Amino acid sequence: MRTRTAFVALIAATLVCSFGIASGADALVSGPQAGSKLPGGFNPVNITNAELPDYAARRNDYTEQHGASPVVLVFGRGITDPLTSLAKKLDAVVGKNKAARLRAVLVILREDAETERALKEFGERQGIEKVSLAIMADGPKLYKLSQQADVTVVVYNRHKVEANHAFRKGELNDRAVETILADVSKVVARKR
Repeated sequence: MRTRTAFVALIAATLVCSFGIASGADALVSGPQAGSKLPGGFNPVNITNAELPDYAARRNDYTEQHGASPVVLVFGRGITDPLTSLAKKLDAVVGKNKAARLRAVLVILREDAETERALKEFGERQGIEKVSLAIMADGPKLYKLSQQADVTVVVYNRHKVEANHAFRKGELNDRAVETILADVSKVVARKR
């Protein structure tokens, strides 16, 4: 009887562990993770720079520009409706949190004339004024952005990552946007 009980317990433990490993395998890891320091700066091409408009069409390091301020970095592989929703909501949140010096940057992970034109038109059409828009082929290498991630969001303060969200194509939705904004609110609340 003891052998049978031990065998059933072993099978149950194996199933639980297998489920845990399988569900963990589905988790997408992209970019620096919460609790870590930013791995360094990076120099995308500015399409618009919310604080330094004269920097349009030039490269600069946003991590240096924003210093110890709280920042939302969004890396996307293309302009989609959910990414548009996130950018517009971030634009509003940044505008409401001037005292906390909240900043946001949207980097499209392609670098060509067509993407540059499309992102500039996107900013104008959507009225994005507080979120800087930039392009950079493949993104910063040290950030280890997953090729599987359609969108990676890194929320940091004082160069320490406070939250990280990674989404495969089609996973960024209204609920995910609200989760990101909740994390941004927490960081801003601590900054005050």
